[in-house]
Amino acid sequence: MKNIVISGYYGQLNTGDEAILRVLIDRLREYERQENEDINIVVLSSRPQLTSKIYKIDSVNRKKIWKVVKAIKRCDIFISGGGSLFQNETSNRSLYYYLFQIFIAKLFGKKVFIFSQGIGPIKKWYNVLVFKHIIKLADYITVRDYDSFDLLHRLKLKNKIDLSADPAFLLSPCCEKRVEKLFQTYNIDLSRKTIGIVVRKWKKEKDMTVKIAQIADILIEDEGYNVVFIPFQGKWDIIKINEIVSKMKNKPCILSENFQPHELLGIFRYFDLIVGMRLHSLIFAAKMNKRFIGISYDPKIDSFLKMYGLKPAGYVDSFDINNVLLNIQYMLNESKIQKKIEQTTNNMIQKAEKSFEILKEALTSIKKRKSINVLGVRIDCINFDKAKKKCIDFLSASSPKVVFTPNVEMIMLSQRDEKFKKILNSSDLNVPDGIGVVWASKYFGEKLYERVTGFDLMMSLMTVLEKKGAKVFLLGAKPGVAEKAKENLLKQFRSLEICGVYHGYFSEEENDTVVEIINSSKPDVLFVAMGMKRQEEWIYKNKKKLKCKLIMGVGGSLDVLSGEVKRAPKMFQKLGLEWFYRLITQPWRFKRMLVLPKFVFIVLKIRIFGGR
Repeated sequence: MKNIVISGYYGQLNTGDEAILRVLIDRLREYERQENEDINIVVLSSRPQLTSKIYKIDSVNRKKIWKVVKAIKRCDIFISGGGSLFQNETSNRSLYYYLFQIFIAKLFGKKVFIFSQGIGPIKKWYNVLVFKHIIKLADYITVRDYDSFDLLHRLKLKNKIDLSADPAFLLSPCCEKRVEKLFQTYNIDLSRKTIGIVVRKWKKEKDMTVKIAQIADILIEDEGYNVVFIPFQGKWDIIKINEIVSKMKNKPCILSENFQPHELLGIFRYFDLIVGMRLHSLIFAAKMNKRFIGISYDPKIDSFLKMYGLKPAGYVDSFDINNVLLNIQYMLNESKIQKKIEQTTNNMIQKAEKSFEILKEALTSIKKRKSINVLGVRIDCINFDKAKKKCIDFLSASSPKVVFTPNVEMIMLSQRDEKFKKILNSSDLNVPDGIGVVWASKYFGEKLYERVTGFDLMMSLMTVLEKKGAKVFLLGAKPGVAEKAKENLLKQFRSLEICGVYHGYFSEEENDTVVEIINSSKPDVLFVAMGMKRQEEWIYKNKKKLKCKLIMGVGGSLDVLSGEVKRAPKMFQKLGLEWFYRLITQPWRFKRMLVLPKFVFIVLKIRIFGGR
């Protein structure tokens, strides 16, 4: 599995930044499908829960530095992606925050990709000096405009710098039916010319609010156009739009602040022209081959317009109503403009693809192993979410798939039992159940970052099995325990179909009868809880006889579910110290626990001397 951390101005509900993130994630998922390779994406966001919900990925609060450092430490590639992160127009703090992330990534030996960014402005010579010395650590740099490209070359960086374009040029719009429904909701007459206006808060207010209101009134009264105000950053833009509308004589249309980027892109298909202060409103217009004029509040607006052979129709500190109106009429009536926009946009799309070609090469260059060998036992390089997904995929299999959960005890037992080692390696999935296995992994070719306990994996599957209507059979533990476990499970998962239970204290002579009982219940999933070794041996021996889709060895999980055994408190679980809790609550397990120091000794011996 390849781990990727994406950093940017995410979680602030800014349509432009979210469009960049959407394209990044979609392209990474496409790479994952094409290469048949697992990718774990973590996004640094100011609203991690919202980001996780929207994009179905992991997210970390970018304000919590320790969590950010931890995420970067685990990644293979750090992507500083999208927008204009390296500038101090807003504040030095923002510039140094994003530079700090690159420094941390390189400190941990990670590949760093400055991805299609706009660079600058960076004020003060000492800020430029710090920027230069940090940015040269990057392994890959692509920028989205000529001015950024020139700035980096003036700094005489030795890095290869590629001119790309904003990833939002690769965003796909939502379907036309969805957009038509939206326009019906807002009662917009598409038989008339429709002008979209995108504004944002600006520093030098002066009388610009009144001037924009006057322009909108003229377009409605004198020209008979529809005027639609479009928020690109939620409530912040709505506040400014409402200020403008309050100064107007006529009533324009105001779109909701809750649209996703692909929805807004689809909406832009129906506009005749966009008047935009936000960069991505101009990019969206260009992407849909619509005419646009820009109001500049930042050099990035000027840089973008320059690529289309245009100049700003106005600036926030020098805004002339007549000049803006003349630009609007020129753009609407000049026939050659449309062809120029289409040609330049096609070129921009090709340039935007370049960054993703480089990213694909970077990902391909990372050699990740699908599994590692820990003292002769195969451990799959997989995290909890991927293990769960794989188990769910197994439900579609035509023959039984087996999941084992090797821990230190099992691995050490396999050192003196070759047959048991062979059985462990015969499974379809071996998850690292135990912090000792995770610790040892870094010495065996691939660092694992989390343990996947059999109990937690089993419980996480219950919700999915309940929704799918899959049948579950519980096998193992002492007589009566499986029944109690079933009772407790049904209290938590009321619609879960547990088609049968049977204890694990049956004789060899009863084995075929037990298999027949299981098969007659027609389970999709069989959880086997007979304890270490015996359950794996039983599964291995009977796998071909069983007619279920997924078989998982879950150790003492039924004892925990029934209440017979109390699991370690959450604190011990998070710290990976369940073994220690069991030792202090069950001191008679002391002899069994001696395998832990032996395991550590053998692993370190191999690390130091290269042999056993």
